[in-house]
Amino acid sequence: MDLCEVRKRGSMPAALAWVIVLAACGSSDDATTGAEQPSAGAATTMDGAAGSMPTAGTGAATMGGPQARAALPPASSAMTGGDEDEQAPATGTASLPSTASPPSAGSPLPMEGAQTEGSGDNGGEAPTGMPNAETPDGEGGTEPAGDDGAAPVSQAAPGGWPRDAEVDVNQMGPYAYESYTEGLDNRTYSSSVMYYPTDAPEPFASVVFSPGFTATKEQYKDFLGPLLASHGIAILLTTPTTTGDFPQQRSTDLQAAFEQIATENERSGGPLAGKLAPDRVCVTGHSMGGGGSLWAAAELGDKIHCAMPLQAWQPGTSFRSIVAPTMFIAAENDTIAGNSSNSRLFYNSLSDSVEKYYVEFGGASHFLTSNSRGSHYDVQSRYMIAFYKLYLEDDERYREILDAAADPALSEYLH
Repeated sequence: MDLCEVRKRGSMPAALAWVIVLAACGSSDDATTGAEQPSAGAATTMDGAAGSMPTAGTGAATMGGPQARAALPPASSAMTGGDEDEQAPATGTASLPSTASPPSAGSPLPMEGAQTEGSGDNGGEAPTGMPNAETPDGEGGTEPAGDDGAAPVSQAAPGGWPRDAEVDVNQMGPYAYESYTEGLDNRTYSSSVMYYPTDAPEPFASVVFSPGFTATKEQYKDFLGPLLASHGIAILLTTPTTTGDFPQQRSTDLQAAFEQIATENERSGGPLAGKLAPDRVCVTGHSMGGGGSLWAAAELGDKIHCAMPLQAWQPGTSFRSIVAPTMFIAAENDTIAGNSSNSRLFYNSLSDSVEKYYVEFGGASHFLTSNSRGSHYDVQSRYMIAFYKLYLEDDERYREILDAAADPALSEYLH
């Protein structure tokens, strides 16, 4: 049945049908028009069927089945298949309106799938090649077995910027790490978890993260938490109050998380009191959270050191006001946030004066960076860590890695 006909027959909730008809039947509105949005109680699944959008603490419709505890492919493997990218809608310009942008014509809602918030902090297994993210008491992390990727140490004084450790872009870095949730309450978002190194030089630079549509922090923490913390960088992963929030609400979450870094540094008795560098923060997120990271970067300006949108979704929008160095992690076979109307468009929209990178992984899907449906974890780690070390810690030795010829795993690399 034609989707327009479905709407006419009234066989689904009106708010949901409006979203689907807007996507299927066409609209002249782009991502910044502020047209009517779906309600927080409606969502679509990957194939366009009606689904139930979760609120914090409840179950959610998923795309392709449950993600919790799903086994991951080896770090070097790639997910293949997928359809061609969506056509790019008319390009808008980021203007930071106060309400979320509706989906554009031809742009499906990027439902990531979610487990219930009450399932705890151990959903999903750590990607292959990495130790389990946490032990039951919240501790975890071991030093890597090998030292490939090492280079001569820098000449910086210990504790300064840049660090004096060896160059290391392995999936697991040289530092032990822990995580905690106690004391991180923030009224802007539902919940969060902080991963941080325990034996790295202080203070620590930080990254703040927002997940994809219907997803929670649990879908990402087992890869991103240990990756960043084991390399000496703290990361605060958040879950939205409503997991169906659109990118601009997620931008608000990320800006609150940005402020939370300073709060944690000042919180008496907290695990990271006096150990963070609040002026060295990067914003990141996946899918709609990636779109949120772009809105946040536009709003925060030079208050942040960098941005890293991961398979970002905010179709047809330009972000010309972003000034922070930005790395786009994209997937060749992304049929949810098609690159022509999302990551590649965003990359092109940034000024040439901005240090920017477009890293597209061959054969990869929209879930490239998630715990249980991703791929290329080792190569992702190399580019991510090199970028963070260069722009969060001022370590110019990592520029050589970013300036080198593209890894064979990439289908496109621009910088």
